[in-house]
Amino acid sequence: MNILLPKAITSAMFGAGTNIPEVDSSITPAEVQWVSGGSFAKGTRRTLNGYWYEAVQDMTTNPANTIQPGTAGAEGYWLKDEGAPTNRMAPFDKYLFTKARRAGSVVYELTPGFINGVAIYEMEADHLNITVKDGATDLITPVDIELWEQAPGLWELLFGELSRGTYYALKDIPLNPNAKIKITISRNNPAVEAAVGFISVGNWKTLLAPLAQASGVLYGVEATTRDYSYSQEYKDGTYIDVEGRKATDINLSCVIDAASAPSAKSLLEQILGKAVAIEVSELPRYSHLATVGKVTGSVRSVNWPTAQVDLQIKGNV
Repeated sequence: MNILLPKAITSAMFGAGTNIPEVDSSITPAEVQWVSGGSFAKGTRRTLNGYWYEAVQDMTTNPANTIQPGTAGAEGYWLKDEGAPTNRMAPFDKYLFTKARRAGSVVYELTPGFINGVAIYEMEADHLNITVKDGATDLITPVDIELWEQAPGLWELLFGELSRGTYYALKDIPLNPNAKIKITISRNNPAVEAAVGFISVGNWKTLLAPLAQASGVLYGVEATTRDYSYSQEYKDGTYIDVEGRKATDINLSCVIDAASAPSAKSLLEQILGKAVAIEVSELPRYSHLATVGKVTGSVRSVNWPTAQVDLQIKGNV
C-alpha cells in the first residue's frame, strides 16, 4: 500500500526543457497574463500564478485596475476559476480532468529537491519517457515504455480495440537535492495532441504487513466508479443526458506491525484534506486499484503484534 506525500510545485522548479510556456498563447483561448494598469471590462479573463481569473466588474481606472488577482483585496474584482489552471500548471492542481495539452508531446523538466517518487495519471499518449539526472549522470535507469497495453489473445490483437495505459508510478529515486526529472509524454504522430491530467512528485510512504516487505492490504479491496453525469428534463417529457466527470473511490483495510501504528496515524494527519496519489499494489493485476483523492481513515490496535488501518479514498474527478 503506497501513498505519495506530494511536494508543492513552484515556478522556480521548472527547467528549460519544459515545452509548455508559463503563458501559453498557442492554445484556445490564448492565455493572456494580467498586468497592472490595464483596462478590464466585466467578464475579461486573465491568467496569473497558474490560474485563470475573471473580472466581475469593470476596472478601467486606478486603483481598481491595479488590484492583483488572487490577493486579499481582489474580492469583488476578480474571481478565480478553480477548474481552469493554466496549460502549464494543469497537471499540478488537485483534479485529473484539467489536462496539459500540446501537439506531439508534453514535456516537463522539474528540479523539486529531495523526493523519491513520481505518479502520473490520465495520460493521453502512446509513449512515456522519464529520466532523472544529476547533471549528466543518470540517477535511475531511464524509463522508456509504450503505453499501448498487450493484447490478451490473437483475436484482440487483430480485431479488438487495444487500450492505452493512463497511469504510471516511479519509485526508489535516490535522494539528491539536484535531481532533475524530465517527463516526456508523446504521440506516435506529432500532429496528434498529447495530454496529461495529473503529475505528483514527492515521497512514497508504504504500509507494510508485519514481518514482511510486502503490501499489508487485505483481500476485499473495493474500487467503486462514480459518474457525475446527470439528466436535464423538460416539461414535455424529453430530456438530454449531460456527460459528467468520472472518479474512482477505494475502500480498503491494511494490517501493519503494531509498532508502525503511530507513524500510520501521523501519515493520515499529514495527508488530511489533500489530494494524494494512492497505489494499493504494485502487481499488474491490481493496477485498477490506483487513484487520486482525499483520504480519511482510522488506525485500530488489534492485538499486541498488529494494528489495522482502514482507509476510505474519495477519488477526484
